[in-house]
Amino acid sequence: MWKNIKKLPLVGCLLFALPGGVLAQEEMTEAADLKEPEILILHGEVATPIIIPPGNVVPDHIEAFGFYHSGKHVDYISEVAPFSTFINLHWSNVDEKLAEAKRHGVKVWVELAPIFFDSQSGFRKREDYLEQWEVAKEKLKPYEDIIYALDPLDEPYNRSEMDLDQVKEYLDEIGLIFIQDFPKAKRAITFTENTVEKIFGYGNLFGYSEHVPLNYNLFGVDKYKGVNFQGGMTDLLRENVDNVREHTGALQDVKYYIIPRAFMTDNTTYGYLTEEQLITRAQQAYDHAVRKEDVIAIYPFAWPEVYASKGTLYGPRYVPEVEEQYRKIGKAIKLFRD
Repeated sequence: MWKNIKKLPLVGCLLFALPGGVLAQEEMTEAADLKEPEILILHGEVATPIIIPPGNVVPDHIEAFGFYHSGKHVDYISEVAPFSTFINLHWSNVDEKLAEAKRHGVKVWVELAPIFFDSQSGFRKREDYLEQWEVAKEKLKPYEDIIYALDPLDEPYNRSEMDLDQVKEYLDEIGLIFIQDFPKAKRAITFTENTVEKIFGYGNLFGYSEHVPLNYNLFGVDKYKGVNFQGGMTDLLRENVDNVREHTGALQDVKYYIIPRAFMTDNTTYGYLTEEQLITRAQQAYDHAVRKEDVIAIYPFAWPEVYASKGTLYGPRYVPEVEEQYRKIGKAIKLFRD
């Protein structure tokens, strides 16, 4: 009965099931109906908090939830840990962030762009990447048990000024390094909408692109414009990967993560969304993940403020109603995971 229920990181707390709880429901809980666990205090010589599962039914395949930029600063980790399974670890102050993540019982999704790419030259291949990786590996190895995913470069085909063949070849080399040194970690790449449509898209002789990286097993695609959630972009990415698998035999174990827009902004590049529309997007993202068994993680963009060229993006940290919705989603997932 309890194998899918996760004890939350509260000292001295117990889980307690009620008759109308998890097993009493058969259908998966829609996002709009998710409820937070209740906490009761048993008073005695020592006050003991008891968590009562609210009866949310979460499918087993959704295993992870966390925000982009949730590890940009150390202080953010304690903010998101109660409703996240991982934090997005930026490489600055990495030792302190790894220790803080472990202390709060969350895993890490590690961004490794500074190790492999030179941002000053247009995110081109670092000449000393092997030496840089050896240093990074020594920092990561003591925390291998909490590494959820390794990420070589966010939006690599969009950011790097190398040509497509060079990007693909280098990504696959990095993927092999990850497999060798951290075989249990997911190997993740986020693509842009344009990458999926124009580089991996149609018009290729065999219906697939030779530029899809092969040594990775967790893919996502971002799209932030418009009112509706970008589930269709994930479907298009999936179709491209399926074509590669069918014709080459590669990418047998690929899973997906979805990236709902979670920020408000006046930036005309993205368009304005109201708090209500952002809440709807969060619900659409969760319900999409529930229906797709190969979607294993929800990775909203982004937790704090992000300074963009045409205006600041304000994440749930600054929009309480949106944070409340993601808190429900995150806790529903976290309560059931190891």
